[in-house]
Amino acid sequence: MAETQTREMAKAHEITKADVDRFLFGKHLTNCAVCGRFRSKCDLDVHTLSCQRGATADCSASSTLHVLMIVCQNCGAIEFHDRSVIAKWLENQRVTQVV
Repeated sequence: MAETQTREMAKAHEITKADVDRFLFGKHLTNCAVCGRFRSKCDLDVHTLSCQRGATADCSASSTLHVLMIVCQNCGAIEFHDRSVIAKWLENQRVTQVV
């Protein structure tokens, strides 16, 4: 149930490059873990991917994982972030700003 709500939240809000920038800086991830270059909107590319997760011993059904692939334009290092985590964080930021 929670996964369905999170997926709907992520679909309702398309995550933009500016949103990813806010998320990274909000989490204080301000440089590439590989080359150390300071991140800004012009220093990274963002791609949306969906991956099929296979069934495991503790999860009998397969599921789809929606991720953002963040690529450093300086060295090509790749990071993956779960879209639902970023969507929740963005939603929490909006709620906090309204209050």
